[in-house]
Amino acid sequence: MALNISSLERSNLAESVSDLLRESIVNGQITPGTHLIEAEIAKQLNVSRGPLREAFRILEKEGLLDNRPGRGSYVSQPSERYIKEAYSLRSVLEIEAFRLAINKRTEEDLGRLENTLEEMFNAAKSGDERDVLRLDIAFHRMIWGIADHRLIQASLEAIITRLKMYIAVQTKIYDDLLKGIADHRIILDALRSRNEERGIEALKQHLQLAIEMVLKYFVHSDGDEPKLTG
Repeated sequence: MALNISSLERSNLAESVSDLLRESIVNGQITPGTHLIEAEIAKQLNVSRGPLREAFRILEKEGLLDNRPGRGSYVSQPSERYIKEAYSLRSVLEIEAFRLAINKRTEEDLGRLENTLEEMFNAAKSGDERDVLRLDIAFHRMIWGIADHRLIQASLEAIITRLKMYIAVQTKIYDDLLKGIADHRIILDALRSRNEERGIEALKQHLQLAIEMVLKYFVHSDGDEPKLTG
């Protein structure tokens, strides 16, 4: 586990360390179930145990770390129930955001979404999983922004922060990353033509495929990856 410490701020070490670890977790660089060993991370980041432990506490409150008495801190392992509930809630909110966005979208909005989709296509062609993840989330966020419903947007942001580590897994297990972009094309075309039914159906299929892949990965993965217990 290699962490990029080039941007680590020294003024507030606990927050800087928690930011760095959070990014590494949600981007899939540190996978669920990983044991975070204090001594190793403190040495790698060149920080003392105090700020590191405070950073761990911050991430525990956010639900990203589990503290196991006598064993240490581990990246939270997803339960099947949590993943299903999170994705079902995301689906409900995204569908409502799409409904709102249909009547509010402008040609400029469509152009920005088109550009993002093109970038995603190029990233997939080059096999850049991390960039595909970044652009995938950016595409959805643009639609939330077009919907202009603050509570929906805030709720989706909270959900996506917790789901990012699982979405990162999702990009790694597409047999062909380009296949993962097909639903985004349908969603954008439906938004352009204001075809609510087609767009909602594409969103449902997209998120259903996502949850199936994530659950399959965690159930059947080997090595240090977490196994779901239900």
